Amino acid sequence: MESLYGGYVAQQTRLAIEATPPGTDLLMGLPAFHTDDIGHHKSAETVTAAVRGARLGLNREDAHRERFGVALYVEFAPTPGDWAAYRRDWGAPS
Repeated sequence: MESLYGGYVAQQTRLAIEATPPGTDLLMGLPAFHTDDIGHHKSAETVTAAVRGARLGLNREDAHRERFGVALYVEFAPTPGDWAAYRRDWGAPS
């Protein structure tokens, strides 16, 4: 489910922020692959769910970080819908 995946990304974002020094650029990967197998579920692992999770991980008072961003992973696989979700949900310029 997207909600469970978003929660996982929120937790991983929080852990990544805690593990890296404040001056370090930190990018969280957004799933732009569309594999559906035992380890990946394309209906749950969406750009929208990942952005929502990353934002939740950042919304905690002690998790604010200036040098933080998200990036589509892997760069050769995003669909036009993935790019649209990234721009819409993260607020990247079109």
